[in-house]
Amino acid sequence: LMENKMNKRLAVALAVAAAFAIPAAQAGTAAPTFNVTVTLTSKCQVTTAPTDVAFTYTSFQATAATASSTYGVKCTNTLPYTMTLDNTATNTVAGLTYAIALSAASGTGNGAAQSYTINGTMASGQGGTCALGSCSGTEGRTLTITY
Repeated sequence: LMENKMNKRLAVALAVAAAFAIPAAQAGTAAPTFNVTVTLTSKCQVTTAPTDVAFTYTSFQATAATASSTYGVKCTNTLPYTMTLDNTATNTVAGLTYAIALSAASGTGNGAAQSYTINGTMASGQGGTCALGSCSGTEGRTLTITY
């Protein structure tokens, strides 16, 4: 009789436990997707500014004078850019006519500094303008980089 009562109690306890049993966890995955957005503002910068294009000239010299200056430009990868000088027509300093030109008029950025040159020439045989034994003059110029 005692065994029957225990079996009944056990059966009732098992039935109650089964009724409130928590279902077994199931394995699974969730894989939401999302975007990564980048807004890039491209730019160019002068990494090395040009120094003066400085001629040395003696009145009526037999050979042309040359002078140059290098500069560096760094632009965003694949960004095209152009380079221009102001007023490349007739240029005169101290009565001497000269011309300057860029080694390249354009480029495409590669993320690293790219080197360019401003080249100057002054024709031979010029007298110049100077009331002293030696004179100098300066003319300001502008290099423009457009991107």
